[in-house]
Amino acid sequence: MVTIAIDAMGGDFGPRVTAPAVVSSLEKFPDLHILLYGHRAKLDPYLLQHVNHSRLDVIHTDEHVSNGEKTSAALRKRQSSMRLALDAVRDEQAQAMVSAGNTGALVAISRYVLKTLLGIDRPALIARLPNVRGCSYVLDLGANVECDSENLHQFALMGSAYARVLGAGKSPRVGLLNIGSEEVKGNEEIRLASASLKESDVINYVGYVEGDDLFKGLVDVVVTNGFAGNIALKTSEGFAMYVMHLITRAFSRNLVTRLVGLLAVPVLEKVRQTFEPDLKNSGVLLGVQGVVVKSHGKSQQAAFCQAIENAYFLAKNDLLDQISDQLDQEII
Repeated sequence: MVTIAIDAMGGDFGPRVTAPAVVSSLEKFPDLHILLYGHRAKLDPYLLQHVNHSRLDVIHTDEHVSNGEKTSAALRKRQSSMRLALDAVRDEQAQAMVSAGNTGALVAISRYVLKTLLGIDRPALIARLPNVRGCSYVLDLGANVECDSENLHQFALMGSAYARVLGAGKSPRVGLLNIGSEEVKGNEEIRLASASLKESDVINYVGYVEGDDLFKGLVDVVVTNGFAGNIALKTSEGFAMYVMHLITRAFSRNLVTRLVGLLAVPVLEKVRQTFEPDLKNSGVLLGVQGVVVKSHGKSQQAAFCQAIENAYFLAKNDLLDQISDQLDQEII
């Protein structure tokens, strides 16, 4: 049995999305047990007859972390749905935790409650980015605005282990996001990180990648600081939606283009789903002593179901053990 703790109150829509997603996930995975933390009166209408489900425990709490809440205030809420879900992971009552709530608060509380893995100074958010060859994994996506060379090296270790778990092969290709491919490009921390990664015997480091390389599939893992990573991800989403807008407008010009557009609808829908914020894969907070999955704040039911499925998969495949093994190899 895999037990997952869920913050039911996080995200833009809270129980209206999280509760139906939980019910759907329990139906999909017969060995899934869920601890659902939130306000019972707000959850019950969406759980309906599933309130007494044998594999669902609803734990009532009056507190939750709001989207715009300051990290310091969130840390003081010891009975919030987010905090209690993380406590469950720490206390080994659950093997993973899922939340669509405030990213800054989730990172801070996770670090405080779960602590970082031995050999890791800072956790990092990682998510999948589609490319012409399939996908790559990008980190950090916003947990750390500024990073030094050692942080970037640690991100590369964690990202490589994560990519292996998700099927990128035994030796995932790792690249550093930079403003050029030449050795002299980038700031000092980027150059120092590149030098240290070249000396690693356990990371398949291939060098720098530029912004226009992100969708070429040159690497399996892209390493950067949270400031650049978050901008790259959201710029990609925004550009994809802009292109979709241009295509839709072009197909609407006259009767002929509208007919052609009808034929293209399935293709356009697939492109939209690849980048749409409420449908894209959830992020994972790597580097803490527990599996923490961050669903998009705008997630609808399908996206939150995907976040639960990701947590289930990572827990079953011992993500933390694989990251620890990678760290041990690097230290040895």
